[in-house]
Amino acid sequence: MRKIEIRFRLFVGLSLILVALFSSCQKEKVEDVIPAATLKEQSWAKDIYTNMKDIYLWNDALPSTFDEKKYTKADDALTYLIGLKIDPQTNKAIDHYSFIDKIGNLSGEISGGTASGDYGFMVKAAFNSSNKVSFYVNYVYKNSSAGLAGVARSYEVVKINGSDAVHPDADANGYLVTTSAGYTNMVNALFNSTSASFSFKRTDGTLLSVSLNAGSYAINSVLCDSIYTVGSSKVGYMVFNQFLGASSQTEITNTITKFQTNGVKNVIIDLRYNGGGSVETCEKFSTMLAPVSANNKLMYTYKMNTALTNYYVSKNYSLTTNFAKTNTFEPTRIYFIVSASTASASELLINVLRPYFPGNLYLIGSTTYGKPCGFWATPIGYTDKQTTTKEGYDLYAVSFEMTNANNEGGYYSGMTPGTTKYPGIDAYDSFNSLPWGNTNDPCLAQALYHIANSKFITSTEQKVRSNQPELKYSISNQFNGMIDFRKRIYK
Repeated sequence: MRKIEIRFRLFVGLSLILVALFSSCQKEKVEDVIPAATLKEQSWAKDIYTNMKDIYLWNDALPSTFDEKKYTKADDALTYLIGLKIDPQTNKAIDHYSFIDKIGNLSGEISGGTASGDYGFMVKAAFNSSNKVSFYVNYVYKNSSAGLAGVARSYEVVKINGSDAVHPDADANGYLVTTSAGYTNMVNALFNSTSASFSFKRTDGTLLSVSLNAGSYAINSVLCDSIYTVGSSKVGYMVFNQFLGASSQTEITNTITKFQTNGVKNVIIDLRYNGGGSVETCEKFSTMLAPVSANNKLMYTYKMNTALTNYYVSKNYSLTTNFAKTNTFEPTRIYFIVSASTASASELLINVLRPYFPGNLYLIGSTTYGKPCGFWATPIGYTDKQTTTKEGYDLYAVSFEMTNANNEGGYYSGMTPGTTKYPGIDAYDSFNSLPWGNTNDPCLAQALYHIANSKFITSTEQKVRSNQPELKYSISNQFNGMIDFRKRIYK
């Protein structure tokens, strides 16, 4: 009887152990199942790595092997990869430019010249007359919901959806506090809503209250163009906000033709919010501004990784671009108004013209963004010829850098007005008080004064800046970069 009891207990004990082990194994198997969405992201992460080995400008910094299973999001894998190339001057990652985007989203906007899903205006922060931080409209696209409603540059936002919690906090260093109500209300209204109501205070103190709907509209690259008479000289002023495709090229041609017809000899190009765009459009603009003597001379040279350079050489593709002048317009001097938002194709425009305007090209404003490199859209997870539903991303990984005819480039720290390399002067952006083209705008005023007197004002600007600390952070969804749609590896 005793033996039977022991055997029974032993049997029960073993059975319980087996059941526990089986349950544990089953649990582990359930936990080990990777969601289908994650598997796709991991596959795309692997594609990103594989493509970057081919096209990435700094592919020498990429690892020889890559484990995509470490990542649940393709974007996290890209963040890791672009953090590997360190700039010895800053001891930080040199690449803060590469990114992935929805399929066709950015390329469609730039090449097609059409925006979608926003109200068509952007804001910057500054202190108002009551010493509160406020958001002011810095630019508006005329065909957008905001433009059609009469919203204009320098209007102060005083209410959002009926709330006057529109003043973000700023810390002692001038950075906006992203958790403050004024900040989150603006971000949510601009970027996370399809409709919103805004109340704006005009510069004359009157109010404009509008209800806006996010939608699609044609982007106008030229926000303002004017002609001034300074002494006996005609001066052309153009605010150019984005390097789009054919639509931008038409606007540039029309404005330059207007300048030439009116005898303009000094040109002011306002690029203070221009984050870049199409390399091809930049070439067109450069050619129209260049002197006739630059025709057929070097505009820029591409710098790529060794393998990519060899690929293009094997295909007999040129890695240089020359000026191909199609007009006879020849400005005597060029002034570029710039800021920290001036990036990429805007900086390229400045850089390629520098060798052909020695002593007659000036920068006015503040240090530019610093992006002497560019990319193209590389399909991730799909192919160009695919007819079924496409899934994945467009990869924009830095693939080339450009230098001008003097082999100058590499301005990763930006272009600073008033330095030996970039003659000009530091000047304040009056987005919170003056409309485009107002001759009291400190940046425009400096250019006009220099045209009249061959020198810049050296005191007024510093007085303006000393009144209030400058805020160092604002909000924007504008693209900063340059895309060459013509250069790609087709597999």
